Amino acid sequence: MAKVNVTNFMSNVGRDSWVHRLDPRTKIAILVFFGTIPLFFTDFRFIIAYIVLTIPLWLTSNIDFRPMRGPFTAVGVFLTIIFLLNALRGPSELTNTDVYSQYTWYIRFGPLVVTSHTVVRGLFLAMRLAVTLTIGLLIISTTDPTYLAKGLRKLKMPTTVVFMALAGLRFIPIITEQLFNILDAQTIRGVSGSRIEKTKLLFFPLFITSLRRTRTMGLACEAKGFGARRWNDFYEEFKVTGVDKVVLVALAVLAIVSLVLRFGLGMGTAGVGWIK
Repeated sequence: MAKVNVTNFMSNVGRDSWVHRLDPRTKIAILVFFGTIPLFFTDFRFIIAYIVLTIPLWLTSNIDFRPMRGPFTAVGVFLTIIFLLNALRGPSELTNTDVYSQYTWYIRFGPLVVTSHTVVRGLFLAMRLAVTLTIGLLIISTTDPTYLAKGLRKLKMPTTVVFMALAGLRFIPIITEQLFNILDAQTIRGVSGSRIEKTKLLFFPLFITSLRRTRTMGLACEAKGFGARRWNDFYEEFKVTGVDKVVLVALAVLAIVSLVLRFGLGMGTAGVGWIK
């Protein structure tokens, strides 16, 4: 059951490409750029431009996309929920003074309504989050979590913040692996019943197992004297190569151009409902 899932997408870390070989600090810069700059714009065309900028990174990163189906599905479900929460509105919200009252068509589904404005707004917010989430998947799937943690520490991030980031990246694959182990155990034992009943039998042991793992992690941190050292020494040093410098310069140029377009020339601020 756990052959191709969220756990195994970490197998892409062992592949080789210029993206994999980037310094972890450069990858953090890429994540920061695509996670912040697109948020300044409210024009669809600019958001699409940032999505297009990420495509060459995906195509040249030598990633096996088959194990990535799980993470992409999770991102798709999350973005769909964001879209629905913004597209579906109550009739009382569509007042003459509310921005959602500016629409060209109107459909009612019982107690909920959908308009041209709410649909466009939902699509816009989902697309803007898609830039950050997809580039985050790219960085995680091409970098060992330990390297990302060391990169954060090299950038003088507090040890506690670095540990939380590392624990989160490590914990997700562990929990997912445990999830599929429980599913396999249920299959072997011939668990039957409704989907709801199976879900209940799945999440309770998963919750208990997660609590045990967090307790074990806490005890391990105490035993090893977490926080006693600053974690400034590494057996493996990172070096900024020529490719890293090119990427960093390109990010700096793109950031300056984006900020000038947004705040200097006032571009990229079209109303969220500009598509009719």
